[in-house]
Amino acid sequence: MDKYKFVIILCAMALVFIVNTTSFSQENQGNAFVVTVMELAMPEDGSVAEFDSLNQLYTDKVIKKNNLILSHRNLRHWWGNDNREFVVIYEVASWGDILKANEMNNTLFEEAWITEETRKEFNHAYNKYFTGKHSDEIYQELNSGRK
Repeated sequence: MDKYKFVIILCAMALVFIVNTTSFSQENQGNAFVVTVMELAMPEDGSVAEFDSLNQLYTDKVIKKNNLILSHRNLRHWWGNDNREFVVIYEVASWGDILKANEMNNTLFEEAWITEETRKEFNHAYNKYFTGKHSDEIYQELNSGRK
C-alpha cells in the first residue's frame, strides 16, 4: 500500500507542476518575444550588401505583412569579442500566437516566392550567410519592464 501512496503523491505533484507551469506560461501578463541567435558566415561569394538586401526583402514580403507580429528587429553584432552573432527578435501578443505567426510566415513566404524553384533560390542565397549554429528562446514581457 505504501508504494501506491508514493505513486499517487508523485503523480499529484507532477500534475500540480504541469498545471502551474502551463498556466504561468500562458498568463496574459505581457507579450511573448521569440529570440533567435544565429552565427553568421561570410561566404566568399557573398557581400554585406547582398545579405542586407536579402534581409530587407524577406522583411518586406513576409514579416511586415504578418499581422500577428507586433514588432520585429534584426540585430547584427556591433561590439565585443564575436562579431558573428545575428539576432532576430519578434513580438507577438501571446504564447499561442507564436506558432500561428510562424505558420503565417510560411504562408506569406510561399505567396512571395511562388514556385518551389524560387523558394529554393532565395533560401540558398540567404542561408549561405549562416553556419547553422543557433539558439531559440522565448521570453515573456513583464509589466514592470514597461516605461
